[in-house]
Amino acid sequence: MEHIRQLFTVVGALTILVGIAWVAHGTGAFHLPGTDFMPNESVWTINGMLVAVFGLIVFIGARWFLRREHKTAN
Repeated sequence: MEHIRQLFTVVGALTILVGIAWVAHGTGAFHLPGTDFMPNESVWTINGMLVAVFGLIVFIGARWFLRREHKTAN
C-alpha cells in the first residue's frame, strides 16, 4: 500500500506542476522556445487550472486517504 501512496503522491505533484506550467504559458508569463501555439490563449489557462486542481485532488487523496494508520472501530 505504501508504494501506491508514493506513486499517487508523485503523479499528483507532477500533474500539479504541468497544470501550473500550462497556466503560466497560457497567460504569457513565460514562453518556451519553439512553442507558438500556447502563449496568451485562455483555453490553455483554463485547461491548466483544471489539470492543476485534478493533480491537487490526487495528491491530497494519496496523502489523506491512503495513509498508513487506519483507525478501526472496536
